[in-house]
Amino acid sequence: MTTATLYQYEMSPFCDKVRRVLQLKGVDYRVEEVTIADTLKGRLKKLSPAAKLPVLEIEGERIADSSDIVRFLEARFPEPRLVPVDPKEQALMHFLEDWADESLYFYEMHLRFTLPHNAERWVPEAAKHDGKLVRSIAGVALPRAMLKATRAQGTGRKPIEAIRLDLDRHFHMLNQWLAGKRWLVGESLTLADVAVFAQLQCLAGTAEGQDLLRGYDGVRAWMARVDESTQRRA
Repeated sequence: MTTATLYQYEMSPFCDKVRRVLQLKGVDYRVEEVTIADTLKGRLKKLSPAAKLPVLEIEGERIADSSDIVRFLEARFPEPRLVPVDPKEQALMHFLEDWADESLYFYEMHLRFTLPHNAERWVPEAAKHDGKLVRSIAGVALPRAMLKATRAQGTGRKPIEAIRLDLDRHFHMLNQWLAGKRWLVGESLTLADVAVFAQLQCLAGTAEGQDLLRGYDGVRAWMARVDESTQRRA
C-alpha cells in the first residue's frame, strides 16, 4: 500500500483540499505539521522552492502546490474520478477551482487574520504547534503579515462593507448556480466542489462569512454534501 506524507499547515484551505482528495482516493497518508518556527528557520523553503504548502511526498516524488498535487493524484489514483471526461465540464471545473484558489482565498485570509475579532480565534490556532515564544509573537506579527499580503493583492485595501458586498454577490450567484444541482459541475463531485468548499469552510469560520451564509440554504446544503463525501473514514 502506498503511504504518502503531507507537509501542511493544518488550517490552510489548500491543505484541506489535498487532504479531502487523498481521503476520496483512499490513499494512506501521514501528516507532518510545518510550524511558523519551521518557516522562519527556512525549512519550508527546503520543502518547496515557492515556500508554500501543501507539499506531498509520495512514491519518491515531492509535489508542491495543491492544484499540481490533486492532478498528480487524479492521474495516479483514477478512482473515484474527480476530473470530468467532457472537455467543457473540465474547463468549467478549472475555472471554478481557480476562482476558489485565487479569489475566495484572499477574502478568507483577510477576514480570518486581519479583523481583530476573528484573529482572536484564528491566530492562536495557526500557532498552536509552535512554542511559547512564537505564540506570543504571532498575535501581532501574523495579522500584519496577512494584511500586507491582502493589501498587495487588493482585497485588503477594501473597507469591510465592500468585502461583505463582494462575498454576498459570490454567495448569491453560487446559490443560483446550485439550484436543482447536487454538485457544481456535472452529475458527480469534482475538484471544483472540493476547492470551493475548502475556501467557503474557512469563510464560515468568520463572523462575517457565517452571517452571510445563513441566507443561502442551497450553498449550505451543498457544503454539507461535500463535507460528508470527503471526510476521512475511520
